[in-house]
Amino acid sequence: MPKRYWARLRADLDCPLRRGAWYEVRRLRPPEAVVDVIGERVSVPRSALEISTAPPRRWSVVPRPKNPARFPGVAEYAVCPNCRERVPLTERLALMECRRCKEISDVAWDETYFAEP
Repeated sequence: MPKRYWARLRADLDCPLRRGAWYEVRRLRPPEAVVDVIGERVSVPRSALEISTAPPRRWSVVPRPKNPARFPGVAEYAVCPNCRERVPLTERLALMECRRCKEISDVAWDETYFAEP
């Protein structure tokens, strides 16, 4: 059985992938990966991706929203590992229930996702 991969952005790139969201990889070759974005295959440079062999299980914590108008006054938001729903973070919870898919997952506070220098 072929190995499955998941990927998320680790660079600020103009593409249809949401920051913090994991996507299933359909093809993985140098220098790019092809990921499934809502049924559409999107080619992304591998150097712009974090790639994992394990499916996502925890909420990603994303600092400094790219579109601050969507979450005014919020320094960071979380992305559901199951359905990619984005939720503003107003408190530091260990577990969160997704309002869209109802999945309950840990929050990855220990990750330094999308940390900018």
